Amino acid sequence: MSTNNSIFKIVISACLALGIGFGGGFSLGQLYSSQFGSPSEDFQVVKTPRRMLSSTISYAPAVDKANSAVVNVFSEKTVRSISPLQLFWGDILNQNSYGFPPVSRSQRSLGSGVIISKDGYVLTNSHVIRDASKIQVALSSGKEFNAKLIGADSKTDLALLKIEDKNLPHIPFADSEQVETGDVVLAIGNPFGIGQTVTMGIVSAKKRENLGLLDYEDFIQTDAAINPGNSGGALVDSKGNLIGINTALFSKSGGYQGIGFAVPSNLAKKIAEDLRKNGKVKRSFLGVSVINLQEEINPLTAYLLKKGYERGALVIKVQQNGPADRAGVKQGTLITKVNNIQIESSEKLFKLVSESSPEKALDIQAIVVDIETGKISKENYSVKPQVN
Repeated sequence: MSTNNSIFKIVISACLALGIGFGGGFSLGQLYSSQFGSPSEDFQVVKTPRRMLSSTISYAPAVDKANSAVVNVFSEKTVRSISPLQLFWGDILNQNSYGFPPVSRSQRSLGSGVIISKDGYVLTNSHVIRDASKIQVALSSGKEFNAKLIGADSKTDLALLKIEDKNLPHIPFADSEQVETGDVVLAIGNPFGIGQTVTMGIVSAKKRENLGLLDYEDFIQTDAAINPGNSGGALVDSKGNLIGINTALFSKSGGYQGIGFAVPSNLAKKIAEDLRKNGKVKRSFLGVSVINLQEEINPLTAYLLKKGYERGALVIKVQQNGPADRAGVKQGTLITKVNNIQIESSEKLFKLVSESSPEKALDIQAIVVDIETGKISKENYSVKPQVN
């Protein structure tokens, strides 16, 4: 009996071991298959529908929307330089340039542009086409056009071109006032002439001014890579709408260092409309030259800084018989508010006045220093701007 019990236990143990082995093997097989795929099917790949992929981790739809509206802009100008013969023989023969005409050569420059209407208006930077005798625009489709310069505005570094074609791909303007620091943006252009390129970044800051780059500064700052050749290209939001025209980069090496600047779309749209209608930008002006208090140290600025005034636009020159002169504004007036808007700098004053209507007088609040006594008084002026 004991012998039979022993045999029975051995059989039961063997069956249990066999069952555990099969079960464990089946479980391990499932685990291996779930992690690495079936041994008979090497490197299985889960396929995600393309549109689902684009809507979650890709900006391809935004690029698709904007890419075809970004163009390459080629400009050509004639540069005259002194002939080597003139440099050598001109001095020896005391002839200067007589008999030795200057050497002429063609200089080409490359930039980018943005088609903003289906009938062929193109926005770019004015420095891209400055002094150009010939301008060409190349589309991403391979089409090339000779472009006509409608007008340029050096104060914002924008220019409007026209190419003759119909139903062109164009990019819609977004409201740049709605752009927030931290928003994802894409820069599209032709850096270094290597071809259409898209870079991604965020809006690093808004309303950048006082950079000394242009007369009129109100930049969107971004860390999306902007390099030489990107000038005039598009800065778009994550939906592919235009929020700025790439204009400048801050660099000590000449290449990308993480700081780029774009003219906001609202300003670019206004400039484009003015150029299309008038061939130039009409701006209101007061007829004064102004500086920031920290710009130039003289007895007056030193005195105002000592008295605690740090913000405002200090009038250093008044145009005779200009709008400000007729209103009684004098040299040494510190403009602090216009229409109850704080004036923090001379750039702020220029921007606000240039955008104002010449038909409405501006209420100017100012601090006036009596040069002889040092007495400071507050004054109000009503100045009706003129248009240049």
